Amino acid sequence: MKTFYSVTLLCFILGMLIVSFHAPWTSTPADSPDVHNLLGYAPVWSSQFSGVPGSRVDTGGVALLAGVVAFFSVVLGGSAYFFRGKRTGEKDLME
Repeated sequence: MKTFYSVTLLCFILGMLIVSFHAPWTSTPADSPDVHNLLGYAPVWSSQFSGVPGSRVDTGGVALLAGVVAFFSVVLGGSAYFFRGKRTGEKDLME
């Protein structure tokens, strides 16, 4: 199980680093029920959209991307655990 946890954690950390470098930005106020318009993707700490009034990181978009990263991290961790080199032979259950 150490393989599963270490690969899953590594993939999650790398994925969240990528998300923090390419976070979605919006200009719609946070409490607005209106449709959020996407300004573009930029790092979380960037001032690329500072000229647009009300620009901020879209927390809903970041949460969706974090969920996708978590899902694929678990899939990759499970794959690494299943295809590890220390697999033993399968027992024949029909005998």
